[in-house]
Formats: sequence, C-alpha cells, structure tokens
Amino acid sequence: MVDLAKMTENSDAFYSGTSKLEMAQILQWVQYSEKVSQTKVPLVDRYAEELNLYLTKRTFMVGRALSIADVSLAKSVAPFLRNLHITPEIQWEMSHLVRWFKFIQQSVPDLELVDFFVKPVYPA
Repeated sequence: MVDLAKMTENSDAFYSGTSKLEMAQILQWVQYSEKVSQTKVPLVDRYAEELNLYLTKRTFMVGRALSIADVSLAKSVAPFLRNLHITPEIQWEMSHLVRWFKFIQQSVPDLELVDFFVKPVYPA
C-alpha cells in the first residue's frame, strides 16, 4: 500500500516524472482527467474504451511508477464507473481499465474509491 503523503513529500517524480517527456505526459493525463470529469455520461464509453486500450500493456499511465496522472484520472473516472451498471461482460471487455482502477484503489486508499466491480468472470 502506498502512503500518498509520504510519496508526495519524498518524490518529485510523483508530480513531474523522471524526465521532461514524463513531465509532459503527466501534464497531458492530468488535463485529460479534467476533461473526463466534465464530460456528460454518454461520452464516458469513449473514454473508457480509450483508457482500456491505452492500459493494455501498461500498469501506470506514465512511466514505471504511480504518479499524479494515475491518481487524477482514477478520481475522474470513479463517478462515471460508479453510475454505470457494470456487468460481468462489460468488466471482461474493459479488463485493463478494471485492473488498473483496482490497483489504484489498493495503492492509494486515501482516495476512498468505492469498489463497485462484480466478481471476476472468466470466459468458458
């Protein structure tokens, strides 16, 4: 489990990454999360699909460590996911987004993200 307060005190990488490229990517994802949080519900599917595709081969939004990009995006996505009826089929289709979101929930419990996913479903 990650202590968010200690992480932010001891690591500039949480906010700005380890390079100029990561700094730019973090800023991009934080801006994206602001757009997501201001979006009407019908467009959420598009964002969920984009994020699921992006997370196919990634654990974090930027680099190899948790950053403010992950936290910001998880906070923005949570209300929409909470309001959707998450069926086992949707959860399977969005498995990368689900995996990432659950990881953020477990890593940063201070975010108070509600666990609203159904039990894992495996295809026959």
